[in-house]
Amino acid sequence: MSVTRLKDEGQRLRYPTGKVLGIVDSRADFDKLVPALKGAGFDRIEALCGDDGVALLERVGTFFFSDMEERVLARHIDELKAGHVIVAISAPADRTEDAVRVASNHGARRLVHFGPLAVTWHTK
Repeated sequence: MSVTRLKDEGQRLRYPTGKVLGIVDSRADFDKLVPALKGAGFDRIEALCGDDGVALLERVGTFFFSDMEERVLARHIDELKAGHVIVAISAPADRTEDAVRVASNHGARRLVHFGPLAVTWHTK
């Protein structure tokens, strides 16, 4: 299983195609979520937190679909500033609902999937 905490090294984040993004209230909650995702077969998980996460998200330019991405980005920056963790779960299109279900059942909220041509909100 691969869990990566993204650190700010001046890089630009790639568009999160194929990922379910969500918010977890604390590092402890994130640490409880990871084994549940692993048990469901999701083994590529990234975490953004703290000042590194804010800096990375503040460097993101503009998106190309709609203003929905901009709203997600602004919300994630606010959540990071509040001390929460952003989780990104790599999930193939046919497993998106599974990722959302597991993450939601284990404390993640505001789950959104970034597909190749669409952004879909799954939970509030």
